[in-house]
Amino acid sequence: MKTVTMIGIALAVLANGAIAAPSSSTKPASAAAKTAALICPVTGTKIASAAKAYAHETYKGKTYYFCCPECKPRFDKTPAKIVANAAKGKYEKM
Repeated sequence: MKTVTMIGIALAVLANGAIAAPSSSTKPASAAAKTAALICPVTGTKIASAAKAYAHETYKGKTYYFCCPECKPRFDKTPAKIVANAAKGKYEKM
């Protein structure tokens, strides 16, 4: 059951287009996705909510949120590289 819940959470987060922090919650997928912290793909900084993000950008159908004014221009220069690195847990030092 835990595997099904974690897969559901992952799919819900991906559907929202955000990179989410890992969660050990057993909440239903939709509730967990709404409360999951967003992570800036450039620095790995947690962002409390989409409303508190500095900016956002949609790339290949997914929306990414940024923690500060410096991150969006960095993302815009090399989005494929930044998305690939973020998926591996590699972030830039600022």
